[in-house]
Amino acid sequence: MKVLVRWWDGYAQVFENVEEWRAGAYLLWIRHKKTEGHDDIHRERHIPLIQVRWFSPNPTDRELLEIKMRGE
Repeated sequence: MKVLVRWWDGYAQVFENVEEWRAGAYLLWIRHKKTEGHDDIHRERHIPLIQVRWFSPNPTDRELLEIKMRGE
């Protein structure tokens, strides 16, 4: 899964290999996996939503739910 974050300054940042993400009223939390050499490193980002214009998970939660319901 990917999460695209568009910052207020126009910069777009893509977080790849996202395992989980949550958005609250003030904070966007993303846990993603980075592959460096032979080891997988799990990283977390805590992003204040006041600095974010918008964000978009891909696939969306609805699409993930539909995939899980189909058993893929």
